[in-house]
Amino acid sequence: MFDNYKHINDFLKAKKEYVSFREKERKRIKFYLTQNGYTVKTGSKEGKGSSSYTNNRKLEKSFDLTNWKWVEATKGNVLYFISLQAFDRDAKNNNYHVLLDRIGVCAFPIDATETEKDYFKCMEDTSLELPLSENDLEELLKALKKMEVKE
Repeated sequence: MFDNYKHINDFLKAKKEYVSFREKERKRIKFYLTQNGYTVKTGSKEGKGSSSYTNNRKLEKSFDLTNWKWVEATKGNVLYFISLQAFDRDAKNNNYHVLLDRIGVCAFPIDATETEKDYFKCMEDTSLELPLSENDLEELLKALKKMEVKE
């Protein structure tokens, strides 16, 4: 017989562990960028989604977005957005996709406002996937150096 209680507990435990591993990867990226001359944005709510997202109360039941991870870093006059889930738009049918554990990056002028940042439009897929090796982190740095700010 199927043990629903055990299944639910096992699932929630795995989900919590997965979020924890993604957070460790986010912190590794932050550390690596800092070690390489980038200034990384910090704060208790920085780099992860809300644990009780409601879309301004449009959702009847809140949704936990803490698995949504990113790093914001600056160097020179450029703000870099490094997403631990790349955004993609299917070229054939225009469907939007989120590629979990694939690194996507954007570059903006350092003074860009939130309304000026169109993440789907600017997102570049790095082909790097979590977990990142040391070589992957070096490749991420190379990708950031090649990026141009999209107006």
